[in-house]
Amino acid sequence: MKYLHDRLAGGDARYCTIPTIKKNAKISGSNQYVLTLTDDLETVGYIITRQAYQISGGRLFQITAAGIDFIETGQRLVSVQSASWTGRLDLSENRKNEIRGKLAEILVIIEKSRLSNSQRANAIAIIEATEKLVETPDPLWPEIMRLLRSPVLSNINGVAGLVLAIVGLILTAATM
Repeated sequence: MKYLHDRLAGGDARYCTIPTIKKNAKISGSNQYVLTLTDDLETVGYIITRQAYQISGGRLFQITAAGIDFIETGQRLVSVQSASWTGRLDLSENRKNEIRGKLAEILVIIEKSRLSNSQRANAIAIIEATEKLVETPDPLWPEIMRLLRSPVLSNINGVAGLVLAIVGLILTAATM
């Protein structure tokens, strides 16, 4: 955060990448570590992600006004759950079944939507990938959350409420 603040205060309003953040903030963790940290900071509104670049597999970040205030006031307490960092959540089979049900509902909405064939295929592929990850013995919940936040899904009417319901099921498990 301090690096992003100093960068903007120095007149550089461009977004920056994870390797740039790691290099200049002297972070030795993996890219996944930084990605998870930036997800948490984005969730609380301290940074923003440039969505267009995210589609191609990378992400660009910039500090927000709330992030600048956060740095300048010196109040640097942020609460994060270790489950979101490690991806290890203890979800019961009942919750997994609820998630599977919501994913099935999303598939129905996608099938009935007025998307082009390629848009429909992309949306279905994202949901199928999510279903496969939910079925693994130790699901990678951060990856599942990233898939569900895809711009491909956010543009389909009726999907947002179901995605929020899934996120709610995952987040309540993270806080238990």
